[in-house]
Amino acid sequence: MTASVFGVQLDELDSEGQLLRELGRMLDDGRPHRVFTPNPEILLLARGDKAFASVLNTADLALPDGTGVALVGTIRTRRRIRRWPGVEIGAELLRLASTRDEGVVLLGGRDGVAERAASRWRSTLPGVRVEAVGSDVTFGRDGRPADPAIEDQLVERIRSLAPAVVLVGLGAPKQERWIAEHAELLPSARVLMGVGGAFDMWGGTLRRAPEWMHAVGLEWLWRLLLEPARLPRIARATLVFPVLALVDRT
Repeated sequence: MTASVFGVQLDELDSEGQLLRELGRMLDDGRPHRVFTPNPEILLLARGDKAFASVLNTADLALPDGTGVALVGTIRTRRRIRRWPGVEIGAELLRLASTRDEGVVLLGGRDGVAERAASRWRSTLPGVRVEAVGSDVTFGRDGRPADPAIEDQLVERIRSLAPAVVLVGLGAPKQERWIAEHAELLPSARVLMGVGGAFDMWGGTLRRAPEWMHAVGLEWLWRLLLEPARLPRIARATLVFPVLALVDRT
């Protein structure tokens, strides 16, 4: 069953067990699967950019990330829609990959954050095979490096690592566009997912909100306290998005 916000289709999963079964099915399959977690900012981008909305709709699994998205989906469908933070789904993929002896690539990040995230996972999850790639590359809004030669080198580097999972931390819309462009170019990859700022949290650069804030949907307040400069983005996510989503029924 699915909900739709601004023309972007969102899937519904009810439990961690259902999520793990779905991810396991993807890893068992022989083709690449795209996993996106649209949050209010991503959906607002899609509302003004139909080409980006089309990219999001190539997802094999698109789960609502954020209390506001889940609430809007619940109101529209009259069914309880659960939210799924991308950082948590990415962590589950790393754990699943480690139990299967599958490789994982962390693509993107900046200032060494992906390397720190990979190092932390190797120390906390014995046996996990995870490598950071492309943290020194600047990506354009289309999800591509400015230098085509660098793009080719990047793809070859990932191919040489033969990962089953590629977690892309470029931020929207770069990461979703990169995945859409490159999923078929990586023969080993069976799950490619956009994870936004997850590398910062895994690497210790940014602390996640306390559990009680997650429970009541106040992660945005935590981010505002840590990063006051995010105020305009947070205002769009917490104020502009719900108003537009309730008025615009597409």
